[in-house]
Amino acid sequence: MGSALFPDPDPEKMAREELVASFYRLKAFAERYRRSEEALRLDEARLEALLALNDMAASPEEDIIAYSLEEAIRLTGSKIGWMGALSQDEKMLTMHCWSKGTKEECNILDRPHSICISGGGLWVEPILRGKPVVYNDLSSNKIPYGHIPIKRFMGIPVYDSGRIVAVAEVGNKASPYDRSDMRQLTLLMGSVWRIIMRKRVGKALSESKAQAELYVDFMSHDISNMNQVAMGYLELAMEKLADKGSLDKADMVMLSKPMDTMRNSAKLIDNVKKLQRLRDGMLEPMVLDLGKVLQDMTADAGSIQGRHITIDYYPVHGRSVKANELLPDVFANILGNSIKHSSPDKPLGIVVRLSTSDQWHRVTIEDNGPGIPDDRKGKIFSRLSPGNMKHMGTGLGLGLVKTLVESYNGRIWAEDRVPGDYRQGCRFVVELPEAC
Repeated sequence: MGSALFPDPDPEKMAREELVASFYRLKAFAERYRRSEEALRLDEARLEALLALNDMAASPEEDIIAYSLEEAIRLTGSKIGWMGALSQDEKMLTMHCWSKGTKEECNILDRPHSICISGGGLWVEPILRGKPVVYNDLSSNKIPYGHIPIKRFMGIPVYDSGRIVAVAEVGNKASPYDRSDMRQLTLLMGSVWRIIMRKRVGKALSESKAQAELYVDFMSHDISNMNQVAMGYLELAMEKLADKGSLDKADMVMLSKPMDTMRNSAKLIDNVKKLQRLRDGMLEPMVLDLGKVLQDMTADAGSIQGRHITIDYYPVHGRSVKANELLPDVFANILGNSIKHSSPDKPLGIVVRLSTSDQWHRVTIEDNGPGIPDDRKGKIFSRLSPGNMKHMGTGLGLGLVKTLVESYNGRIWAEDRVPGDYRQGCRFVVELPEAC
């Protein structure tokens, strides 16, 4: 029997409390079960995505990255996403791939977008922190100016041997991002990076073999042909000397042609050496004034005896790019290509322009020469591409140019000076990211 201080327990009340406690325990168990089921489903979906990615081993790296990004969006329930690679010196993040949803909403240009790490900002935050970053109520002042609205954001760094090499970022999930989303994105992108590295190792081995074949091709085809040309002219000169005892002014071509051929041979050998230095990583990166490089190139290129060549360039300075000592070779080869393929008995006009937009410097070099047919525009840079090394003409000028530009994280292409009419001349376009 109870007392005022210690009343008897109320069986009904105790039963109700036990029932409520059991209900919450059951609810918690159901929630844990639901989360386990959801985690299992996501794990299975991620494994299916990885199996599909392994089947894409022969596909271009860009296709693999694009597919993995769409899978990352699907696994996390996001609506937008993008990926970027960190430069070797860890100073610049270059965004290479955007999801379909991002392109539709943001109308992003189809080219890489570079961001200086030192400038900070939302996109580089996973790199600066060295860990995943999640915002489920993102303030507008964190979103870069002009970007589509982002309410929720998640970004993860991708590591390789303890070093951050890339970032993967998604946004605008309908519900808040959680640890499960972070786990799925981290595991997926880590696996994707390993697939890409295996692909790159295989590609490097193939390129090494192709490079050896290229050097053999130079020796057996290009340089051999040049030697044959030089020897032919010199034999004619020797026959003339043996017959008449002297050479007149009209015969001087028999000496000038071999000299030109030997200069071309020496230039080809020099280009091969430069290519080898570049691929061996022997060239130190440096910040260069692009405008000054162009000014020096244009000052020297037009001074060719017997040719009427005008090169128009308005000097622009303070446009910095990160390159190496071979940057002048890019524009020297393009200018030389315009001069080489123009008619020697006609005046040649070349216009060089330098402009800057959205952290990219654009150089255009256009001429009024014979132009390049559409079916040749994509092939003129392919001398250094595997499968395109045999008998693609003499030398590797534009092949070296493309290799150099891409090593600077830039791009190059050729187009008509007058759109739709290649006979009116050619325009080369080089785009290089602004140096941090």
